[in-house]
Parts: sequence; C-alpha cells; structure tokens
Amino acid sequence: MTLGAAALAARPLASHLDPSTGSGHRLGRDSSAPNVFVFVFDAWCADHLSIHGYPRDTMPNLARFAERAFVYHNHIASGSFTVPGTASLLTGLHPWAHRAVQLTAGGVTRAHKDHNAFAAFSQNYNTMGYTQNPYADIFLYQFEKYLHTYIPESAFNLESRMLSSLPIFNNDAQMAFASIENNILRNGKGTSGSLYLGMGARLDGLSKYAKTRRAYIGEYPAGVPIASGVFLLDELVNGLGAAIREIKAPTFSYFHVYPPHEPYAPRSEFARLFEDGWTFPEKPVHPLSLTLYPREEALANRQRYDQYLAAWDAEFGRLLEEMKSSGQLETSIIVLTSDHGELFERGEIGHNSFLLSSPIVHVPLFISLPGQMERKDFYEFTSAVDVMPTLTNLVGLEAPAWADGRLLPGLGGEEDPNRSVFSLDAKTASSFAAFKQYSISITRQRHRLIRYQYSNYEGFEFYNLDDDPEELKNLFPSNPSLAADMKGELDQTVADFNRPYEKKN
Repeated sequence: MTLGAAALAARPLASHLDPSTGSGHRLGRDSSAPNVFVFVFDAWCADHLSIHGYPRDTMPNLARFAERAFVYHNHIASGSFTVPGTASLLTGLHPWAHRAVQLTAGGVTRAHKDHNAFAAFSQNYNTMGYTQNPYADIFLYQFEKYLHTYIPESAFNLESRMLSSLPIFNNDAQMAFASIENNILRNGKGTSGSLYLGMGARLDGLSKYAKTRRAYIGEYPAGVPIASGVFLLDELVNGLGAAIREIKAPTFSYFHVYPPHEPYAPRSEFARLFEDGWTFPEKPVHPLSLTLYPREEALANRQRYDQYLAAWDAEFGRLLEEMKSSGQLETSIIVLTSDHGELFERGEIGHNSFLLSSPIVHVPLFISLPGQMERKDFYEFTSAVDVMPTLTNLVGLEAPAWADGRLLPGLGGEEDPNRSVFSLDAKTASSFAAFKQYSISITRQRHRLIRYQYSNYEGFEFYNLDDDPEELKNLFPSNPSLAADMKGELDQTVADFNRPYEKKN
C-alpha cells in the first residue's frame, strides 16, 4: 500500500505560530537537525518482553533494536487506558492536570490545549501525526493548529467500521466521533443513545467483518485485526514506511498504532507459538474485577497476546530494517513506548479495568539517539510524563514550563530512587469536578502503594516490588512506616488536585 495524496491530509501550516501566544513569525528549519519518531504500540505491556525478564521471546526484533537504545526497565504509564495514557504522553501532564480521563472521547482541558508536543516542536520542526485508535485521534484534532501533516486514522484500513469516519464529517471529526460513536451508537459505555441505530450499525459491521474474515482465514486464523476498521499488519507497516519516506527533515512524527491491542490477531505462522506449558502465578480475583474471567481463559488470552506480539514484531522489524537501510536509524531520535499495558490476571483480561496492577501500567520505553551503537539500561522508576520534555531537550528546545515530567536519566536527568511516580484511573469521574471515585498509585523507593476509592469498595495495597514483583503480598495491613509515609503523600496529592474543583462546587 502506498500512502498517496488521499491518505495524507495537510492541515493549515502553523509553524509560524508561537505556541504560547498563537502569533509570531516563521522560524527557520535546520535540515541537519535529527528527525524525531515516536512510535506508540497500543496496550503494550513491558512484562511480556524478554528484555524485562519474561520467559517467552515475544519480540526478538525489538530486542535487537534495544541493543542500540536507552532502555528504561521500570517505566510507568500515567493511565490505564488510551485516553489518559495518550494525553499524558503528548502533554507531559498528569491526568489530574490535563483532565482527559473518561472513556468517552474528551480532550484535554482548555487551559492545556496549547500545551502539547506538537506545539513545543513546531517552533523549529515540521510535525506529523497518525493514530489508528480513534480515542487517541481526538488529541490530534484538538492539537491540529500545531500539526502540519495529519494522516487519517482510517488511512491504512481495509474498510472502516465507524460512521464518524465518513467524508461528510471531515470538517469536525472530533464532534462526529463524540456524538455518533459514543452517543448514538453507544460505543462509549454509560452514555445514552439509539438502541436500534446502534444495533443496526453493529449488525452491518459484523456482516462485513464476517465476509472479510472468511477472505483472510488462511492468513489470520484467529480473525483479522480490527481498530476503527479492519486492517492487515503488513499493510499497516507498508503505510507507515510510505509516510516516513515522504518526511523532510527536521520533522517530529507521532505514530500511534493499534497492535497489540485486542482483538489479538496473530498471522498463521505465529498462531502455534508458545505452546510451551508455561504458566504464571495464580492471583486472587480482585474485588473490583469487572469481568471475573476464569484462569484458563486468562491463560489462553495471554498466549494469544504473546503470539500477536510476535506477529507485530516481525512486521515492525521490517520497518526498522527499512529505516536502517535509508539511514534514518543513524540520523534520528527514535522512541518506542505505549499508552498503557494489558492484564491477564485477578479476574481481568485487557485494560477496561479499575485495577492499577503492574501489567496495566508497566510499559516499555526505548529511546535511540543518532549514531547510538550500544545499549544503556536504567532501572529507577520513570513516568510517561517525562517523555515529551526529554525529547524537546534533546533537540535543543527549552523543556516546556507547563510539563509535570522530568528529564529522563541518561538523557539530561539523573536516577532518583526517592522520586514519586503516579498513575491514575478516573474513567467514571467528571473532568469538570473533583474526583470522588478513582484508582491512584504512587511508586517510590521500589514500593508501590495503590488506593482504590469507590462507593462499593475502598482499600489500599502496598507492595515491595523487589521482593514481590508479582504483587502477591499486600503489606499495607502490617502498617510499615514507608506505607504510611507514601499514603500521606498520596492523600495530599489527591487533596491538592481536587481542591480547585471542590471550591467551584
């Protein structure tokens, strides 16, 4: 598949704008400056990579890439699903600051609409954005005045399954997605909508998918990959390669792809991998589990997820080889990370969960610099909010004053075992009010404290991550001094970010 004019959508050039004021003059582009490529693999869990100790070699091509990269072994996503996780990556802000926390398609708060990576880079860089996940695509629309080149989320699909992607909605795709997909078709949980129109759209989509699945059953025995539409792994990579070949230096590019997000759809040559009898420690079903999946189903889905990782690794490995052949690997800053992880434990499968257990927040982070030839490993805990300010610093731009993140160790920052790293899930909360129901975690000094605050369940969990990496023994009831100290910090953090909204109410 070639990219072609139809797939690239040029946005109004905003490179002449000062991101803080919206006015100014065009800054010159230094063609010798490195391109910056940020690749986000949706729902990519670090706990499933051999480089982080996993017994299955799920992604050998990524492991080879890591040999020429900075590897952050304990990198933590700011949220547990796409909306908050992506917003924190792009803004460098904690979820309680950017307020993009709901399952429905809301962007960041107006106070931060100009606080994003595209704005920061557009001072000296061209900017390009593509995301296969419509919930992440919302942010590309919100930040569009700083986005020079936009690739529609449906660009590399075989077919679209969303009414909001129709051409008639091109003038306001964000509103179309929020209104039609969330409200009319009821794709967004907990919102009102049309029962009959939603059912009709689903039946039509299922009929089309069944036909496509039959056509590709030999290549994809478990089903064809689906995001907002049906796509093929090789065609997705071909499309990414075509987009990259058209880039003129210097460009900041953000590519957010759906694999390995469910449904896990490995190609046929990977569909029998990892039939090794390996199992993972049995963990009790959590009181907040939404699904109560039996352990056998979790095991089967974990294996399918690992197979999908291997299939995606093979295809993305082709892109890395192409970038190597073209010289892009040697002259660019390349980032590989994720917006959140994936769960196969405690009664849960996937990430539509209130839990903040390690697999849902522990995500990979690899950063390769121009000309880098060796691997550098860092083991202190780092946060998704660190990525954006670190990248601006690497290209000689001032780290944005608005960002909550720090410079990553080895890339301008230092390892700090006493630093507190946070994750937050508040999908049932209003973005415009104090958070009353939420899950929040703080990680510090190799320990994690999780607070669950819901009407039907309240509780704290405290784990020693060195002695108990599987988080099986909750130490909170024994009241260790560090747990009390971290609880005090967590309580203060919640009080601080809720206070302005409590005053309004």
